[in-house]
Amino acid sequence: MIERPILFSQYPALRGKIPFTTLGDFPSQVEHLKSLSAETGMEIWIKRDDCASSTYGGNKCRMMEWIIPDAVEKGRQSLVTWGALGSNQILSSVIYGNRAGFSDIIAVHNEQPIHPYVKRNFMISTALGVKQIYGSNPLSFIIKLWGAYILKLITGRKPYLIPLIGSSPLSVISYLDAALELKQQIESGHCPRPDYIFVTVGTGGTAAGLMLGAKAFGGIGEVIGVRVLEKVFVNEPIMAWEINRTVRFLKEMGIDLKARTRAREIRLIHDFIGKGYAYSTAESEEAIRLVREHEDIELDITYTGKTMAAMLDFMKERRGKRFLFWHTLNTVDLSPYTENLPDITELRDRIQSIFNA
Repeated sequence: MIERPILFSQYPALRGKIPFTTLGDFPSQVEHLKSLSAETGMEIWIKRDDCASSTYGGNKCRMMEWIIPDAVEKGRQSLVTWGALGSNQILSSVIYGNRAGFSDIIAVHNEQPIHPYVKRNFMISTALGVKQIYGSNPLSFIIKLWGAYILKLITGRKPYLIPLIGSSPLSVISYLDAALELKQQIESGHCPRPDYIFVTVGTGGTAAGLMLGAKAFGGIGEVIGVRVLEKVFVNEPIMAWEINRTVRFLKEMGIDLKARTRAREIRLIHDFIGKGYAYSTAESEEAIRLVREHEDIELDITYTGKTMAAMLDFMKERRGKRFLFWHTLNTVDLSPYTENLPDITELRDRIQSIFNA
């Protein structure tokens, strides 16, 4: 085990300035995907953030270690979280928010293609007492989001808005710390240094943190993000802005990383999103099948399947290089949450209709 967060050990001046709590079992393991490597003729490793918490894994666990304590530190009484109908951010906000004592949680949704995990995530968060609000289009979604937030302000419930679009410095810091974790694992011999790290890019906080870490600390290889969200929400200028905003935030805390980043330094792959967010592609389905058959590891069609598909394609012209896939999906068994779920009959018709899709 290592002392966490590593950033506090490396920069003691941060202690007491940024709240933090441990939610996962870190460091997450780094494993050599031997069968997949043999199949592809490449050297492939994986960072197992997917199972780094027995409660709820994936990249949201690291982020909630910083975001939930921030809400507590600021004395907030309610959480307002938001995302697509099957949002992992919403579900993680609910699970970890409940653990921290937040019983007043509102989730504002927008539409997405309905997959089994969408129904599961929605049912679990509803069963845990979350008030669900649905925006049928982008304008309605934004209006209802801010309406929910303002209503909490008016009623004196001191809301905390869980960050999403553009992520937040705390989201980025969570994976800046993760970059240091990987660096330590490389230096201690747990895994070799990869030439390339592949990671999913939704709103960008995860990839931004790893990119910032690669630039500020070195020693972990080049980070390549695979975009799975519409380009208007995530692109190279936005990613550079996220990184630079975090650099400024840390500088205000007395830590100067000297790692200002320009958009042209950001490496994103845009060609594997397919029709759009959460729409399946033939390439992602094949990548999911390949990893399941060779390694018995689950990927998903919304995020990690597309990222693996992009990495497999990228590898074809780069023989002799070493790759690390950063697994950001939760693969922890959620059946304890799905047993004895109530029959949800009071949801609005437009929400209830998704269960019949």
